[in-house]
Amino acid sequence: MKKWIYILISSALIFILNFPAHFLFEFLPFNLIGYFFPVNESIFQHMKMLFTCVIIFYLILRIFKNKLSFLNLCTAALVSALGSIGSFLAIYLPVYFLLGENMIFTFILLFLAIVFGQYIASFILLKKDYKYLNYISLFIILIILILNASLTYNPLNNFFFLDKMHKTYGVVYKR
Repeated sequence: MKKWIYILISSALIFILNFPAHFLFEFLPFNLIGYFFPVNESIFQHMKMLFTCVIIFYLILRIFKNKLSFLNLCTAALVSALGSIGSFLAIYLPVYFLLGENMIFTFILLFLAIVFGQYIASFILLKKDYKYLNYISLFIILIILILNASLTYNPLNNFFFLDKMHKTYGVVYKR
């Protein structure tokens, strides 16, 4: 498979995966779901969702690992997730503070950020097996997942964690 075809298809799949993930907690309001998927409309919750969707995509790739000849899935997943989140925030936050929120811009930027993350990760997938780096990456992924879960139910009191729609921090339960 050509590299750019893989990057575009994988980016599209991760992008699409974000849409059901965005509403999952609303339909299944369990703490376990909230650990991985958004519980409100804060920036942090959306970045947590992006991280989780990238990890889910790479877990699916893991199932097909032998057919695709990919190596270093843990390292690629971590690089893709952090690259996507970092590039998204680097562009989104200044634009948001200057012009406010624009959903079309946000969706386009999200897709481009995922493409960027997948592009960086594509260099890692076909390299020699980075055995120890993959173990370290897996450990870092687990630490980030635990940190995300902790910050979901114990959010910091700053802009990044504020749900402007409900003017709250943390879980928004709808009755």
